[in-house]
Amino acid sequence: MSQHRWKLATLALIAIIGVIAGAVYAAHHGDAEVRVATMRHSDGSVEVAVQQRDADGSWGERQLPAARYLEPGVVGEWRVSSPVGVAVATAMADDAMQDDAMQDDSMPDVSMPDAPAELYCVIHHGADTDPFWFAFNQAAVGSAAALGLTNVEVKGEPDVAAHAAAIDDCVERGALGIASTIPDLDGLQGSLMAARSSAFLITFNSGAEVAGLVGSTVHYGLNDRAAGSSAGAEFNAAGVTGTVLCVLHEPINIGLSDRCDGLEDSYAGAVERIHLPDGDLTDQAYQVTAGTAIATAIGANQAAGVLVLNGALAQTATGTVAFIGSDARVGVIGASVAAPFLVDDGALLFAIADGSQEQATHVLLALKNVDANPAARALLALSASQAQATTTMLIRPVVLNQAYISNFPPGWRDQACALAQQFAAQLVSEFCPE
Repeated sequence: MSQHRWKLATLALIAIIGVIAGAVYAAHHGDAEVRVATMRHSDGSVEVAVQQRDADGSWGERQLPAARYLEPGVVGEWRVSSPVGVAVATAMADDAMQDDAMQDDSMPDVSMPDAPAELYCVIHHGADTDPFWFAFNQAAVGSAAALGLTNVEVKGEPDVAAHAAAIDDCVERGALGIASTIPDLDGLQGSLMAARSSAFLITFNSGAEVAGLVGSTVHYGLNDRAAGSSAGAEFNAAGVTGTVLCVLHEPINIGLSDRCDGLEDSYAGAVERIHLPDGDLTDQAYQVTAGTAIATAIGANQAAGVLVLNGALAQTATGTVAFIGSDARVGVIGASVAAPFLVDDGALLFAIADGSQEQATHVLLALKNVDANPAARALLALSASQAQATTTMLIRPVVLNQAYISNFPPGWRDQACALAQQFAAQLVSEFCPE
């Protein structure tokens, strides 16, 4: 963003779209007057601007907030524009009333620091203990620092109501850009639409097919349905013919359902969905619960395959299959440190990368574009109905299977173990010698 240096004070005016009273800020003995100008356009939308009175009593140029339109048909609800900085004059209204001390040329100049950086919010539905979201958070924070974005908040809210509340809070605090996942359209649509009215809205991860319904400018994520379809193709290629279990570990998540839909699209046999309780995927007690549920479902369905949808469940699923003596083949959509070892050893049929770091990088690059590009900011002036259709950018699934690993260079296991020992030794201890 462009930083506004304030000599003595700056009044940040949040113009309320509609009928808004002018604001007055006193500087010493003088007043700085501002007023709000509005204009209704032929399509029924209302545009808002801010003017400041000059020293000669005339009104200055209209200052146009980036987000300054009230779309037609909005009734009975407050909307806000993006902030406009209004510099307050330092001159005194009456020279005769100036204090002698203020005339002293020896007095040092007083200046205020730069305006605080614009706020950007990145809100998702994942728990911090989820390996995917842990990696995402780390990549997002690192990307923000590399791009020079100094006021970026990254948080996960697995509860839909808390997720919606976090979006509302960012809107209330005047965030210029908001990025959010859409695991549950019904629970988040209202908050996301409100965000779109005052901020640059980006969506990512879950909800690609509904991003247009909330006015998202761009959506980044894994092509979940294609990932599920790739999984089905892998089971087919391996000669699996019986029922394949699609294991959903989150009660509500459009993206996970899309993966199961993709599996059903391509797999030649039957697909049975089983639901695990919500919980910490890395917790040992949860792993036992998940393993028990998978074992029970394998027995009940005489399952020939198991597809888990998070890298943290790969070892749970392969360990369960080995423990009960089943011949079921296991696949996973989700990266993990152990996945290459499991595939190489034959315990895991395949692993499909889920793009946590790629998604984080794309989201932060989009926010940086808003921060630095006036043209991108101008899109804020468009309502969701006026804006172009959501641009959807989906990551192509990459399948890690035996054929893929056969192209790894000699000695890759030793190199992978050396790397894993630095941050996840407990996850690969069974594959890596001391």
